[in-house]
Order: sequence, then C-alpha cells, then structure tokens
Amino acid sequence: MLTVREMELLCIFYDGSPESTLDLLRHAEEEGTCPPGKVDDLKRLIGKLAGMKPGDRVYLEF
Repeated sequence: MLTVREMELLCIFYDGSPESTLDLLRHAEEEGTCPPGKVDDLKRLIGKLAGMKPGDRVYLEF
C-alpha cells in the first residue's frame, strides 16, 4: 500500500523499471533533491519498494 504522497513521489521519480526507480529515489535521498516537505515520504517509499519481490503489486491508499 502506498499513500497518496508516496505515489506522487513514485510518479515524479519513475524511471522505467522498479530497479532504476529505486536507484533514482535513493539518489534523490542522498543528494537532497526530494521536493520540500516530502523527505519522510521518500524514505517510506524507498523502504516499501526495496522490500518488494518480483510480481508484487502496488496499491494506493486514500
């Protein structure tokens, strides 16, 4: 389950594959290029995506 704020970040940083997207998210965390006020959401999103296995699905939580 992703929150709306996490999904927003996923849309911003999507890079074609889960692995590339995760790399880009980690780079944004390291470089501090996350949109203001969303650092905690970025960290949660990285944790969720890093724990996914092939075939897992992502759901949006309102």
